Amino acid sequence: MLRRISILISVMLTAFFCFGSGFTAFAEEDTYSLTVDFITKEAGAIPDCQFELYYALSPNGTLFGDFADLKVEVGDLTSSENVSTLASTLAAYVDTGFTEDIDEVGTNALGEAKFEDLDAGIYLVVGSSAEVNGILYTPKPALIRIPGHDMEGELVKDVVAAVKYDRLELPPKPISRTVTKIWDDGDSSDRPKSVTVQLLKDGEKYDEQVLSADNDWSYTWKELDPASEWSVIEVDVPDGYTVSVSLDDTEFIITNKGDEVVPPPDDTSTSDDNSNNDNSLPPTPPSGTGNGGGNNDTPKLPQTGQLWWPVPILLASGCVLLLIGIISWRLSDDNVAN
Repeated sequence: MLRRISILISVMLTAFFCFGSGFTAFAEEDTYSLTVDFITKEAGAIPDCQFELYYALSPNGTLFGDFADLKVEVGDLTSSENVSTLASTLAAYVDTGFTEDIDEVGTNALGEAKFEDLDAGIYLVVGSSAEVNGILYTPKPALIRIPGHDMEGELVKDVVAAVKYDRLELPPKPISRTVTKIWDDGDSSDRPKSVTVQLLKDGEKYDEQVLSADNDWSYTWKELDPASEWSVIEVDVPDGYTVSVSLDDTEFIITNKGDEVVPPPDDTSTSDDNSNNDNSLPPTPPSGTGNGGGNNDTPKLPQTGQLWWPVPILLASGCVLLLIGIISWRLSDDNVAN
């Protein structure tokens, strides 16, 4: 009798581990929500700030919809620095109005903007600036994976993300912005002799300049309005290249990466990867082919996303153990009968 009880307990535990793991996964038809918190250290919650939401990348990390037409370098989604650069790059092109947002929500008195009925994927969040007591607060563009997970690693359908922001004390004098072109193509002979860049003021074209070796691939705009939002895009990215745009203080850096560039050997003995130390994103896959897309592996953004790979392994292992338990149970019954 004691042996039969122990076998029964074993079978029950096996069934729990076999099928219990499936309870943490969400069905594909499920919908999710995202709450964006815009709360500053000095001014607290920022109300009446508009946030736009764009479905930018599919769950496996490839550029989606209109974004797939951009020659944008996607890169490594496990790197917070790379994800931040990707978000800024996509946001700059969004400013041109090439695609429509899927929703726009203003923050309430608590600084919250909530988006509902979302599908699984990676979303671009872009917010407008707000001036409080002579200080301009500008949310940084963010990429956020839906659904996400909490600090304990549990999957969550209702994701809450605190956006980072830039703080600028509005000066009485105008500001300047510089753009610099960087080539990452191994000194390719196919490199174009010049590129055209546009400076955008609050999403509208303000000026256009040609960068080349004659001006050291750089240009500076002066006497700009400090209360306006300024961004830069590259017009007509050359064939065979992808583009990324980042902002370093007052300098926009536009990097063109050649498709044929061979990365240097990975020296794991001296590498120091701190890519996951930034929880901001959230929220891209290893570089892929065509339209800046990634490979078929589902990437994971920092502090967001799902952990799916153990599920099939646990299910298979659990089913095998369950079968062994049932066989042991039947053998036990036969032994008792005999």
